[in-house]
Amino acid sequence: MLAVVVLVTAVAQGGDIHPLILTSTLVAVLAAVVHTVWLPATGMKRMVSTVPVVCLVSLGVTAVYRGPVDNATALWILLETFALLVIIVPSVRHPGPLVATVVSLAMTATVTVLPLRIALTIEPPAGTRETLGLCVIWGVAAAIAVGASCYLRSLDSHRRIAVAAERRAGRLAIARDLHDFAAHDVTGVMVLSQAAQTLARSSPERALALLPQIETAGVNALEAMDRTIRILRDLDGDEKLPRPAGAREPGAAPREETGRALTLEEVPTLIERFNRTGTIPTRLHMAPGTLDTVPNRVGSVGYRVVLEALTNVRRHAPSASGVTVTIARRSSGTAGDGGSGTEVLRVHVVDDGDGAEDDPAAAQAEREGGGTGIEALEQRVRELDGRLTAEPAHPVGWQVTADFPLAAGPGGG
Repeated sequence: MLAVVVLVTAVAQGGDIHPLILTSTLVAVLAAVVHTVWLPATGMKRMVSTVPVVCLVSLGVTAVYRGPVDNATALWILLETFALLVIIVPSVRHPGPLVATVVSLAMTATVTVLPLRIALTIEPPAGTRETLGLCVIWGVAAAIAVGASCYLRSLDSHRRIAVAAERRAGRLAIARDLHDFAAHDVTGVMVLSQAAQTLARSSPERALALLPQIETAGVNALEAMDRTIRILRDLDGDEKLPRPAGAREPGAAPREETGRALTLEEVPTLIERFNRTGTIPTRLHMAPGTLDTVPNRVGSVGYRVVLEALTNVRRHAPSASGVTVTIARRSSGTAGDGGSGTEVLRVHVVDDGDGAEDDPAAAQAEREGGGTGIEALEQRVRELDGRLTAEPAHPVGWQVTADFPLAAGPGGG
C-alpha cells in the first residue's frame, strides 16, 4: 500500500526521471511483483532468477549515478526502497538457513547504500554525518524487514512441527484402532486354526465345521484393515489439516462404516461374534437400563475395554473354559472411584484360565504388556476420571476392571 501511494505521488510529480533511476526502480518493482503475486510458491529457481539481478542492478546504479537530484527522483528512489523491502520478506523467509543468510546480507547492503544516490550528488553534497544518518535509517528499515522474515520463518517452523505432531498422533490413534479391532479377529483366526489342526486327525468333520468360522473372522479382520488403510490414505492426502474430514480425533470413539460410534450397547453383538468365531464361551451379565444416560465417551472406552480383554483371553488364556463380562452400576464411597456417593459404571471381564500351557510368570508379563492395548486403555480411562486394573483373578484366571464415574466432571460430564 505504501508503495502504491509513493508510485502515484511520483507519477503525479512528473518531470524527467533519469533512465538509470527509472530502470533500477522498475526492476525492483517487477521483482517484488514476481515474489508476491506471480510466483508466490517457494523455490530456489525464483531466488536465482530475481534476487541477484535486483541487487546487481541496484548496486550498479548507486555506484554510477551522479544526478540530477530533485523531489521526483527522491520519490522514485523511495519507491525502489519499498520494493526491495517487500522482496526481503519472502526471500529470507522460505529458503534454507545458508541461502537466507546470504540473501539477507546482500539485500540489507543494497538497501543501506541507496541514500548515497542523493547524499553524494546533491548540491551542495551532504555532510558525512547526514550521509551516515540516512544510510543508518535505510539499514534499520532493512533490518526490520529481515527480522519480520525471521519471525515468519519461526512461525512456519512451529507450524510444521505442530502439523507433524498432529499427524503422528492421528496415525498412533489409527494404529491403536487397528490393534483393538483387527487383532481381535486375527487372534480368532489363529485360535480356530489351532483347534482345526488339533481336530483334523481325531475328528475331521469337526475340523471342517470350523472353516466357516475361520473365514468369518478373516473377513472381519480384512474389513478392519481396509478401514484403517482408507483413513491413512485420506490422512496423507490432506495437506492443510492433519485430520481428514470425517476422521475422529485421537482417542475418540471407534466407528462403524455408518459413522455410528461403537459403545457398550454393541457389547452383546461383540460377544456373539466372539462366541461364533472362537472356542471359549462368553457370558454377558447386564441388567436392563444399565446403560441409560451413560455418556458416549464412557460407552466407547468401555467397549474398547471389553474388546481388548476378550482379545487377550484368546491370545493368552487358551486353557480358559469360559469368560464372564459384567456391566453394572454401583455406588462408590472411595475417592479413587470418584468420591463419596458417586455412581460408577463398572466394566468387568474375567476368565478362568489356569495358565497350564504356559509358564505362569511369562504369561503374566505377556498379558500385562501385550502390545499397547492395556496401556492405551488405561490412559483413555484416566482421561474420563476413571480407573483401569488388569490383574490375576482368584483362585485362577485373569480379570480386567474399569470403573467410570458417571457424575459430571472434567473428563466425563
